[in-house]
Amino acid sequence: MKFIEFLRRPDFALYALGIWMLSFLVIIGSQAHNNFSYLIIMIPTLISLQISEVRRFFTNRLSQGLLLIILSLILAATVGDGDPVRQAKYGLIVVLFFLAVARLPTITPDLAYKAAWLYLTLLIIYVIFNMGLMYMNGSWSPGERLGQHIAKLENVIYITNTMGGMLAIITLLGLQSKRFSEVIVAHILVLSLSLAILQTRSILGIWILILVLSYLTFQRNSDFKRRHFIWSIIGLISIGTAIGLLFSFTSIGESLTNRGFYRIEAWEGYIRKTIECGIWLGCGPENQYRHIAKDGLILVTPHSAYVTQFFRAGLIGLLPLIALTAWACITGFKTKSWAAWYFMAGALGLAFDGSSLIHSPGQRWLVFHLPLALLIAQQLHEARNQTPEK
Repeated sequence: MKFIEFLRRPDFALYALGIWMLSFLVIIGSQAHNNFSYLIIMIPTLISLQISEVRRFFTNRLSQGLLLIILSLILAATVGDGDPVRQAKYGLIVVLFFLAVARLPTITPDLAYKAAWLYLTLLIIYVIFNMGLMYMNGSWSPGERLGQHIAKLENVIYITNTMGGMLAIITLLGLQSKRFSEVIVAHILVLSLSLAILQTRSILGIWILILVLSYLTFQRNSDFKRRHFIWSIIGLISIGTAIGLLFSFTSIGESLTNRGFYRIEAWEGYIRKTIECGIWLGCGPENQYRHIAKDGLILVTPHSAYVTQFFRAGLIGLLPLIALTAWACITGFKTKSWAAWYFMAGALGLAFDGSSLIHSPGQRWLVFHLPLALLIAQQLHEARNQTPEK
């Protein structure tokens, strides 16, 4: 059928993915966004799926790691708190998304660079729109932290992490193409918005990671001219100085430094509970444990995707996630993959704020599932294009 063939086309996958990314900034309500995701990504993939696509997808090591993570949660739900059928359903949804992204055409560095700038611009417009809306209804004023946003991408930390992922792509590809001034502008925009408006500290870790990756990638590149390198260093030092002044002499800096940090306490509580449940398979995906902090605050998640995986599926679930993350970072860094830089930024952010990764489409998909799926798609294209040795 022509309609089925149309759904399998790489250009359909490309446009569907672009619209899906845009939907996070437009659609209000989790269920409405889930339904839209199913309609534009999962259902078209399911009804046009070929066995050969599935076989090819699971020849990839990262895809195999993803499958192990899904199976570990199904197993944990079977022996612990949870519904294995529900976990299998979530696993199928995730796999369908990855299969959809695997259909993408080869994305050139120039297209990836432009797409990253476009989405970063849309994110900035989205934040400014919410800032104006909240200011008009009296729920925000300059100097305060901008709260939850109106569309599906509502959490300021995930907004920051997504901007960090776009910044990682722009930095790698911008430095490769010697667009130094554009790279500096991107750093200024992301840091300014994240620290002054969204007031999230997670951007600092992602920013430092991007700087370290940049240094390791370009330190031995003879084409990276000394003059450009010096000006880039001056620009980064200026940004760092501005951050220091922000922290030292403004109410924003005080808000950033004085806000409670519950991560370590949450991790300790959830890890202790996991050991009580059983270190190998954890407490199950639907265990309702809540950790009460020393000041009485109830923590409903461990605020780490990795601790969450350990809590829900024990070591049997955590080890594949760690292995997948490490392998994606190592192989992607070696090949200077822009998708890997995006993934590394997101993986670092989720280490300090995140929950279940195998679930219905959510904000975390923008900083883990999407970049990982893009990296797998790159590797599958490379494997297909390799000529067999004679």
